[in-house]
Amino acid sequence: MLNADEIVYRCALFPRMVDQGIVPPEKAIADFFTEKDDEGNKVYTISVGRGAMLPDWAAVHDYGCRTAVAANDYLTEKKGGPLIRGEETLHYIGSYKVNVASIMQAPCKLFDLGVFHHPMPNLPEHCNIAMRQNSVDGTRIERSAERTGIIVYLRQSLYDPDSHICECDADLKETLAEIKLSVGPDKPPLLTG
Repeated sequence: MLNADEIVYRCALFPRMVDQGIVPPEKAIADFFTEKDDEGNKVYTISVGRGAMLPDWAAVHDYGCRTAVAANDYLTEKKGGPLIRGEETLHYIGSYKVNVASIMQAPCKLFDLGVFHHPMPNLPEHCNIAMRQNSVDGTRIERSAERTGIIVYLRQSLYDPDSHICECDADLKETLAEIKLSVGPDKPPLLTG
């Protein structure tokens, strides 16, 4: 598990996270991805990059570009053929910072939340914000409400967005340059350090 004093980066991808020319927090962190752990238990994850392995914005943006390439490789394999560029393909357009301490302060009763290093091929910096149901009993409605509350909290924890266009996306520069990364109303992050 990552230390509370670490920072992680959430990549913004076009067109998945774009709404009317903006990447709002509710699209940057839309929901958790559901997967199974080694024991077959349900775990909810959100992908992020580990700041300790990404010493500056250039490294963060390189990680983001590699993330988009990996996502497109997955989508191509899933489709079984080439993707339509600019429509079916994903393109990295920048990142947000998130303090691990903020993540760990999310209000949890029915779930355990943590940030774990989870390297992937060509993405050794990859981590997961992971949420698992704990042993506290709760109704389906209570679990759903808490999960939604955690997502809202994580959205409010995003800060310091930095836009970027990858060299491989030069042909889409005009479109991508118009997109703005937003953290919502002007306010400081929940926890800055």
